[in-house]
Amino acid sequence: MGLDSYRKNAEPILDRMVGPFMKFNPDTLTVLSFILAVISALFLIISGRFIPWYFIILAFVALFLSTLFDAMDGFVARKKGTNSMYGDMLDHTFDRYSDFALITGFALSLQGNILLGLLAVGGVFMSSYMGTQAQAVGLKRNYGGILGRADRLILMNIAIIVEFIYPFTLNFYIAITSINVMLIWFIIGGHATAILRFRKTAKEMKQEKAVH
Repeated sequence: MGLDSYRKNAEPILDRMVGPFMKFNPDTLTVLSFILAVISALFLIISGRFIPWYFIILAFVALFLSTLFDAMDGFVARKKGTNSMYGDMLDHTFDRYSDFALITGFALSLQGNILLGLLAVGGVFMSSYMGTQAQAVGLKRNYGGILGRADRLILMNIAIIVEFIYPFTLNFYIAITSINVMLIWFIIGGHATAILRFRKTAKEMKQEKAVH
């Protein structure tokens, strides 16, 4: 999908929604997004075990709100003119912890798979690392590839809805569920995105070296 590459296109939509969020400190929105991600992960884990399975819908509600707050924190900071390197670091740090919490929640859910979750964490973290590594070497943040954070969050929301409305399981070497299909895509798409971002960053570094 590569929705991260279309961030500018989403700004008119965010601009119409930003009103109620302007009263918040952007860093507060970042922390709230993380807390909601953890709550979503907990509902994924306990639904069907300690509470009825249909409570998984609360995982969707918490994740949807987490996604909204995650989209708004940086936008509010720019609107207020308070964006800073500290805020950017805080955002990236809590994004990674949110990714870890959510993937863990999906992997430990009744419909998930621990091994797929472990491998998915690797793919997701490497793709995110290669995006910020471009900044670390003096280039612009690399949002390229086929699986960015926006894509992951949308797919997570969809996976929960599918599991709630039409749960299915196909038995092969592993149980094929909507959640496991998503985790498999995180493995493949995550590492593919990391490779694409590495190649783009390496190419830009070579071009800069040639200029100088």
